[in-house]
Amino acid sequence: MLFSFTLWIDFIAMSFSLWMAFYLLGRGFPSRITLRAVIVLAALSAFFLGAAYNIFHQIPGSASLRAMLLVVVLATWYSLTGQLRPKRLPKKTSLLSVGLYGLAVVVIIILLGTRSAFVREEGNALWVAHMGVSLPFVLYGIFQVLACAGILFNLLSGPRIGLSSQGIYFFTASLMPIGSVGYGVLALAIPTSLPRLVQDGLVFAGVCLLGYSVARHQTLVERRTTLQEFPLTGLALLGLAAIYAWLAWRLGYQPEVAALVMALAIITHSIYDLVREFLERQRYRNDSDFRKQLRQLEALENNQETQSKNLQKGLELLCQTIGANGGWIAECQREDFIVTASHQSLSIGSRLPLEAATCAELCQPVDPLLAEVDWMAPAFAGNTQVALLAVSAPHSRVEYSPEDLDMLVEVANQVGIAVSLTRLRPDKTDRIRQLVSEAQSQADGLRSSAEALIATLVTNPEAEFVRMVEDALRHLFDTIVLGQHPLLDRIHVGGANHVERGRKLQQHLVQAIEALHPVGSRPPEPLPREWFNYVVLYDAYVECVPNREIMARMYISEGTFNRTRRNALRGLARLLLEKK
Repeated sequence: MLFSFTLWIDFIAMSFSLWMAFYLLGRGFPSRITLRAVIVLAALSAFFLGAAYNIFHQIPGSASLRAMLLVVVLATWYSLTGQLRPKRLPKKTSLLSVGLYGLAVVVIIILLGTRSAFVREEGNALWVAHMGVSLPFVLYGIFQVLACAGILFNLLSGPRIGLSSQGIYFFTASLMPIGSVGYGVLALAIPTSLPRLVQDGLVFAGVCLLGYSVARHQTLVERRTTLQEFPLTGLALLGLAAIYAWLAWRLGYQPEVAALVMALAIITHSIYDLVREFLERQRYRNDSDFRKQLRQLEALENNQETQSKNLQKGLELLCQTIGANGGWIAECQREDFIVTASHQSLSIGSRLPLEAATCAELCQPVDPLLAEVDWMAPAFAGNTQVALLAVSAPHSRVEYSPEDLDMLVEVANQVGIAVSLTRLRPDKTDRIRQLVSEAQSQADGLRSSAEALIATLVTNPEAEFVRMVEDALRHLFDTIVLGQHPLLDRIHVGGANHVERGRKLQQHLVQAIEALHPVGSRPPEPLPREWFNYVVLYDAYVECVPNREIMARMYISEGTFNRTRRNALRGLARLLLEKK
C-alpha cells in the first residue's frame, strides 16, 4: 500500500510540475515571478522523477542530488516571494538575501562533493533519508531553516503581502514546502523512520497551489493568460501524456519506463507549444512595428493628388496585412470605373465597365474581365457606389479568413468616405462646416483617407476582446452578470460592489453604442449605410429586436447583416479601448 501511494504521488507530481513549468514559461515570459516559478517547478519535476526511478533502481548517492534540487527549490522560492514585496527593499534585507544565496551555493557544492552524506540509503526508497552528523548535515539544516524563515518574512513583513487578496495564495502555497521541511527535520530528529509519502504529498500540494497562484497572478495582474485556459490546457496535455504512459504499460514496459514515456510526451508537446507561442509573439511584435510605421503617415491636404498617394499607401498596407498578392482601387466616373491605386495588379488608369465593377456588397466576381480578382468590396457614399476595392488571392493560404474579409469591407467603407469628401464642390463648404459642428468634431473630418484607412488597420482590437464585448452586450440588462464580467478589468470599471460595477459597465456600453449614432435623427426605411453600425447594435442589444426584423429594416441579406454586426462590434471594442 505504501509502495503504491508513494509511487503514484511521485508519478503525478512529476507530470504536473513538468507541465506547469512549460505552461508558465510559454504564457508568462519574461515575468520575473513566472521565471522563478518555472525554475521551482522544473527542479521539482526532476526531483520527483528521480524519486520515482529510485524506487525501482536505487543509485548510490542519488539522495544527495535530490537534496541539491531541494536547495534550488527553496532558494528560488525565497526569491519568488521577494519579488512580491515593494521594489525598494531595505539594505539589510538585500544583504540577508545575498547571504542566503551564498549559503545555497555552498550547500550545493558540498552535496555534489559528498555523495555519501546520506546514510542507510540502500533499501530506503519509501522512507525519509537520514544524514550523518557532519558538515553537510549542519549546513543543509541551517539553510532549510533560514530559507523557510526568509519566505515567511517576505510574505508577512512590511505590507504583509501574504495576507492580501493576491498574496494569500502564495502564502498558502509556501506553507506546504515549509511543512515538508519541518517533517524532514522531525524525521532526522527521531530514530524511527517516517514514510516519505507525507513529505512528497506536502511538496506536491505546494506545487499545485504555486502553479495556480502564478496563473492567477498572470490573469489578474499581468493579464498574460486566463484561468479558463489553465485547467483545460492541463487536462488536455496531461490526458494525452497519461494515454501514452498507459499504452507503454500495456505493451509490457516497466513502470519506470512508462514514467519516462509520460515525461517525454509532456516535454515534446510543451516544446511545440513553446515554439508556437514564440512565433505568435514574434508576429505580434512585427505587427506592432508595422503599425508604428503606419502611424507616421499623415495626410497634409485634401486634394486629388494627395488623395491618390494616400489611397496607394493604404492599399499596400491592406494587402500586406491580409496577405494578398495584389489589389486595386477603382473610382466610379460617369460611364466606367478608373483604377486610381494599384498594388501588383492592374495598371493605374485602367478602365472597367460599370456592369463589371458594380455590386451591392462583398462578393466574388463573375465577369471574365475580373478573373484575377478573388474578392471585391464596393465603397459607397450614402446609397451610391463611388469606388470598388478588389484584392487578388492570398499568397500563402488557400482562402481569406472571415476576419480578413471583414477588414476588406471596413476599409472599403473608409475608401468610400474619402472619395466622397474629395468630390465635394467648393460651394458645399458651408454644409461641411455645419455637419462637422453638429458632430462636435473639427477639420479632421475633411482629411484624406490615409488617416481613416490607417486607423482601421492599426486599431483593430484582438478577437478575444471583441468576443468579450459581444458577451457583455448579450447580458446588457443583467447587472449581476455584468458585475462579474471580465470586461470590467479590461476597461478599468470600478465600484463599491458587483451590482454597482455592473450598472457602470452597462452605462459604458450604452454610451459607446450612442457614440456611433450618426448626425441627425433616424431616417425612414430603407436606412442609409452610415446608419448600419448604429442600428445593428442598438436594435439588437438595447431594444432586443430579433435579427430577422433588423435585416428587414435594413433591407440586407443575412450574410451582409453578420458582416455588419462583426464590423460594428469591432468598432465598439475599439471605442472602448480608446476611452480606457
